[in-house]
Amino acid sequence: MVFSKKIYLSPDIKKDYRKYMRSLKMNKSGFLLYLVVFLEGENSLSLVHNSIFLNNYRKSDALIVGLALGKKAGINLIGNIVEDTYKKRNDFEYYSFFKSEEA
Repeated sequence: MVFSKKIYLSPDIKKDYRKYMRSLKMNKSGFLLYLVVFLEGENSLSLVHNSIFLNNYRKSDALIVGLALGKKAGINLIGNIVEDTYKKRNDFEYYSFFKSEEA
């Protein structure tokens, strides 16, 4: 798992996001935590509950770009990511947007 340099956060997680990132690195799951990720080999965003992510994708090169508390907040976060991408690039190539941020 790889964290993006620019992590999108839902409003309710902004205060404690470091705690959640640390728990992910230590392979501990949280009840409400959802991740917005580019799974390895894919170029579309996925919303995954952290326990599913840790069980299936922990050792992959999945790029984590967002953290949200709850599924609804995660869906809103994906909307924010797509909107920001369009504002900055005038297209919907958000995978390229994040990869250019990483370089």
